[in-house]
Amino acid sequence: MAITTTSTIGNPSMSRVFSASSTEQVYSNQNDSITGTAIGLSMPGQVVSYVCATVASGTGLWRIISSTTNKIHRQGFVSKTGYVDTSECMISPLTIQSDMLFQIYAQPDNATANQSNLVALVYTERGVEAFQAKGAVDGANTPLVSIISDLGVGNLLFGATISRIEVAGEAGMALNNVNVVDAAGGTQFTGYGNYRLPTAGGTSTKLNGAFPMAIRVQKGWIVNTNVTTA
Repeated sequence: MAITTTSTIGNPSMSRVFSASSTEQVYSNQNDSITGTAIGLSMPGQVVSYVCATVASGTGLWRIISSTTNKIHRQGFVSKTGYVDTSECMISPLTIQSDMLFQIYAQPDNATANQSNLVALVYTERGVEAFQAKGAVDGANTPLVSIISDLGVGNLLFGATISRIEVAGEAGMALNNVNVVDAAGGTQFTGYGNYRLPTAGGTSTKLNGAFPMAIRVQKGWIVNTNVTTA
């Protein structure tokens, strides 16, 4: 099943619209809606300072990636179509190179009652890694796993220091909490979350929660999410 994705990318002097019918749970290329070309060919040499990416349903992540080296230059969260806060779209300025692609990972709403899908970004001194949890059961602790490798945080980021975790869930989902658990089952950190706009009670169009921290990850550690679906 596909999800309609539409984004605007640019700077105060210009912007371009990118869109696609994106495959669920796959990074799908987004092309210029006028020229049909990738961002590297549509905007070469332009310095972009914001990315406002939207999905018609569910949640997801966007990224600007090199097609030659696979280096991810920037990434962030989408918002629901029709609910965009430009101030949340701002990024560190990036000069677009000809080999760059703009992609969206569209995470659908979970079709099973009392289960939710969500995505997350985990920040360390090594960079930013994309994670997800699929089929998170209401009230149960569900670990984040890498979108790319399916590894948990302790295996993928062993030895790194987490400075921030950001989480975005499907429409209407409440993020009850995020907790970092060590290999012995001890809870090292707990943070409370929220709803995501346009659901009442939300404070962000993109996130259910953002959690600054300074935790050095050890082998076997887990980052759990605890949610309640709409």
